[in-house]
Amino acid sequence: MVFVVAVAIIAAVTGSVYNASQHIPEFYDQALHVEPTLADETGEILEEQVFAFTNQVKKPRRWSLRLTDQQINGWLASDLKEKFPDLLPEYIEDPRVAVKGKTLLVGCKYNGQSLNSILAVSLDCFLVEGEANVVGIQLHNVTAGSLPIPIGQLLTEIDSYADKADIPIRWQQRNGDPVALITIPDSGSEIDGEIRIDALELKDGEILLSGETIKTAEEIQQEAEADQSVAEEASPPPGISES
Repeated sequence: MVFVVAVAIIAAVTGSVYNASQHIPEFYDQALHVEPTLADETGEILEEQVFAFTNQVKKPRRWSLRLTDQQINGWLASDLKEKFPDLLPEYIEDPRVAVKGKTLLVGCKYNGQSLNSILAVSLDCFLVEGEANVVGIQLHNVTAGSLPIPIGQLLTEIDSYADKADIPIRWQQRNGDPVALITIPDSGSEIDGEIRIDALELKDGEILLSGETIKTAEEIQQEAEADQSVAEEASPPPGISES
């Protein structure tokens, strides 16, 4: 009798765990079911905006970028596989995002040897005070379906892909959660100055980024010397007065 009861309990627990692992988060279900035509259109808008943004930051000026989660998901659905076929491991499919308040939700299909589920994680993104161009990404609420899962393996995967992409990451703790610190480069071969990010904001459905490209001290000095040289060339030689 005890054996029968034990088997029944195990079966019930196993069934409950399996059902929980098959839960699909509402945000992911909504983001996944988008008409292909709409996905193509919104993905194209994202590429146009990012292209314009990359041109903006090349010259000294104020700049900003506004992206919606609909645009990001459209691009993920219509362009990711075609343009970056090797970016994701074979056991990860259909990544999608949603911005709820100040939180970025990220989900994907996970097809592992012992588990097929929807993985999801909540991210809080912010600029780190006192460190120029450093973005903090706080990870919490990592789940497979509706089951919480250990975050350690996820951090290992993040470090692995960051190394492959040559993206340096530092880790800190915030309220007991791991925080990835990523430094955004402030210069580049095509950038006429230094990039300064001064705002990163998330609100329902949107990600807003703004800042400024400023002239470097060296560039300012070179311009001053050039102006002085022009002024000297335009001045009459000593002992000769202008008529």
